[in-house]
Amino acid sequence: MTRKKFFIILILTWFSLVTVYSREKTGSTGKSCLWQVESTGTAGKSYLLGSVHFLKKEHYPLKKVIEEAFVQTDVLAVEADISGDKLAKAGPMLLQKGIYAGEETLKANISEKTFQLVRNKLKEMGMDIAGFQKFKPWMVAMTIEGMELMKLGFNPNYGIDKYFLDKASTSGKKEIVELEGIEYQVKLFESFSKEDNEKFLLSAVMEAYQLEEIDAMVNAWVSGDTEKMERLFIQDIQKYPGLKSVYKKILDDRNEKMVEKIISYFKTGKKYFIVVGAAHMVGEKGIIRLMKEKGFKVEQL
Repeated sequence: MTRKKFFIILILTWFSLVTVYSREKTGSTGKSCLWQVESTGTAGKSYLLGSVHFLKKEHYPLKKVIEEAFVQTDVLAVEADISGDKLAKAGPMLLQKGIYAGEETLKANISEKTFQLVRNKLKEMGMDIAGFQKFKPWMVAMTIEGMELMKLGFNPNYGIDKYFLDKASTSGKKEIVELEGIEYQVKLFESFSKEDNEKFLLSAVMEAYQLEEIDAMVNAWVSGDTEKMERLFIQDIQKYPGLKSVYKKILDDRNEKMVEKIISYFKTGKKYFIVVGAAHMVGEKGIIRLMKEKGFKVEQL
């Protein structure tokens, strides 16, 4: 994989990794992060699957209930289509938005303290910050966490989104739609203030020292332990109170818009298999809670 393609994949697969980090093993609930959704007056059932964007080969095969739900549906809906051709077309735009133009640099846009922390972290990873001077803070943040995850054996090529996109493309029988799209997600990063950009980068550096615990977080996802995921997610937000405005943009605001899009799907008469980052599913303002408030029958499988 080329460096250019690597950075593009990181951008598109990182969003929901600001989710939860568990500090202990979880017990099995006998369920999964899959929900069956029904609406009064519509035929058929659709499904919502909480996704993890970086996984290991050992996490496959997925539970039978997930695979069966996928087969029963007509359309695959994802946050952004990151299949090969879409990725190639998005490449130039992603790199243009994630890199400073002219004389502007990373160092000029963050405090000296944050710059030194980032430099030290990159040095530990065997990289020189000089190679990142034209990168915007959000681009550096995703690069650090993405590469740390890959060092631990996690890989975007085994992410849930990519797995089902590949299945849908290979079969040729399932339509693929986007809840947001690549351009929308990049614009979201671009909407961060200078202060939020620095906080976002700083939190990524701090979290990178705790990624050894991500195996436990994935266990919670595998076992469908949503109560624990929600509890840990709340703790994660409390750990970085200065990031509330960023979390609102990354999660709460997007959840509301995605729910509007999901509701529109039920008017088509088709059955949907909707894959969205697990962080979007749980919590007071999560998609599951919002769908129930809209009158939908939602059942975890």
